[in-house]
Amino acid sequence: MRRAILAVLGTALGTTLMIGAKLGTRPVGISEQQDPPAGLESAAPGEQAAASPGPAGTSAPGQPSAPAAPAGAPTTKPAPPPTSPGLKNGTFAGTAVTQRYGTIKVTIVVGGGKITDVTATYPTGGETGRINARAIPKLRQEVLTAQSASVATVSGATYTSNAYKQSLQAAIAAGRA
Repeated sequence: MRRAILAVLGTALGTTLMIGAKLGTRPVGISEQQDPPAGLESAAPGEQAAASPGPAGTSAPGQPSAPAAPAGAPTTKPAPPPTSPGLKNGTFAGTAVTQRYGTIKVTIVVGGGKITDVTATYPTGGETGRINARAIPKLRQEVLTAQSASVATVSGATYTSNAYKQSLQAAIAAGRA
């Protein structure tokens, strides 16, 4: 009987966490090294982050309505993604980084001081190739969003992610003005 109750509770908790992960919410008391999504204010450990009200005092469903800001009051905009300041325009190749499953070399294209494209050469055969084919596009998208080498490691592709980030950092260093 106890096992059945624990199994049901475990299933309910697991389902709740999976739904929360899919919706992009963070369980209370769990902190991440990333900034909270736009519209969420930072909360102290153990406190739940509150959603900011929308325009004219409206709020998300289930959230209490806040008074509208007075006319002429300064408004705050979400911070832009961090950039790699001082990049000169051009194409810059990072060093080839050899890791346990092969060699990865990242090349960036910079336009207007921002990273506009990221390409990489990497092993494409066997299991390593399947892992790289899944991980490299994710890493590329994160670099274009973050505009830096501070990107998350792709789950299941730790060696690939680390080599990619090392080569990327070298490419960014080569592109600094």
